[in-house]
Amino acid sequence: MKPYIYKTTVTIGDTNCFQNVYFLNYLKITGFVRELWVKDCVQNFDTHLASGLMLINSSASCDFIKDFFVFQPIRCEMSVQKLKHASGELVFRFFHDVTNELHAEARHKIVFADRSHKICAMPEDFRNAAEDIEEL
Repeated sequence: MKPYIYKTTVTIGDTNCFQNVYFLNYLKITGFVRELWVKDCVQNFDTHLASGLMLINSSASCDFIKDFFVFQPIRCEMSVQKLKHASGELVFRFFHDVTNELHAEARHKIVFADRSHKICAMPEDFRNAAEDIEEL
């Protein structure tokens, strides 16, 4: 298993009055990573989007281990767990990109739905992309 990797650097705008990364920004980054993974790894995403396929978060959480501060390099590694017929769990691990220390771990439970919000099967190209980064 090789995770999908996204790198960024903490900016002043990412921090709060205590100068550490504001908790909401972790979830914001997970959204970027998920969207970029779809763009980079799901072959027919444009077709699915045009047909009304939705990727819905049924829950999201983040466990904070160590703070990030301004100008520290972040490496977010996304993998997949609990892959099922119409759902899965995305796992995001936030590392300091130089020291490799784990700073946080977030999770999204996702489900696929059609235009009318009815749960539907995960398309094959999504499943293939998910299996490429699945933790067994």
